[in-house]
Amino acid sequence: MRFFTLARKELRECLPWMILAVLSLLVLGGFPLWERVIAENEYRYPFPSPGSTVQPWQLIRYSVLAGTGSVLLMTSIALGLALAVRQFWMPFFTRTWPFLVHRSARRSTALWAKLAAGTAALLFSLGAVWLALYLYACRPGLFVPPPRIRVFWEGWFYIASGLVVYLGAALVGLSTVRWYTTRIFGLAFAALIVITTLVQCRLSLAFASVAVGVVVLLSQITDTFVNREF
Repeated sequence: MRFFTLARKELRECLPWMILAVLSLLVLGGFPLWERVIAENEYRYPFPSPGSTVQPWQLIRYSVLAGTGSVLLMTSIALGLALAVRQFWMPFFTRTWPFLVHRSARRSTALWAKLAAGTAALLFSLGAVWLALYLYACRPGLFVPPPRIRVFWEGWFYIASGLVVYLGAALVGLSTVRWYTTRIFGLAFAALIVITTLVQCRLSLAFASVAVGVVVLLSQITDTFVNREF
């Protein structure tokens, strides 16, 4: 019961950032998609008839969600940073950590409530918008060809990258070492994971790299939080 109470409190505090991220993704990510809809309707070229000569430009078909995917990646990273700062940095500035860790709930309960709320805020808010945009782009007769299913999973990889950044920034906020030593390790490691996975050609390897990054960062966050003196 204490876990769910703390998780609801964290979700309420994350709500403004979730709304801002959703609106940003809808506007900035939806604009390239709707611009493509207008272009398709105004400048649609007929398919070549059988036996006719095919021009090179008729074979070039970029993904209709290419622009939306880049916006999704940037929004995921920005939301991950914002949630980590709100949950793990602000309590130091406002001096509210002692109030949280000295409650009747165990430290691990408070930590996992924060992490669960932050993860849910990032995955569900951006995931719902991405699903809606993908389903819209897959409407029959809207685009030829429609987006492939790989594009859908690539979008979820971008969202997972934001989760890695969220955990890296959370670790930096909890670390007790100096900035000029190893405190930046969390964000540096998260950036390395994201950059490494972005150059992967196979999605399975990309998601495996993200999973490794999440496990490493979670273990570091748990150890730092449980043993830290607030």
